[in-house]
Amino acid sequence: MASMAMAQAVLDHAHQYYDVGCWYVVAECWDVLAIAEELDRQEERSATPFELETAAIAHFHSLLDDRTGARH
Repeated sequence: MASMAMAQAVLDHAHQYYDVGCWYVVAECWDVLAIAEELDRQEERSATPFELETAAIAHFHSLLDDRTGARH
């Protein structure tokens, strides 16, 4: 189960990088509880817990890429 601190780190990252890519979507549309719930769902799907904040941030980055069709 993802921690609230990890979810807060994702939200903090979204606010820090608000003007980069689609991070504004997370900053404006998600709260800490919703982020934690998404991280928990992903942990259940993958059967792999998030152990680092960077992994949680990377998960949201991939969600944004998948939803916008953005490619680097």
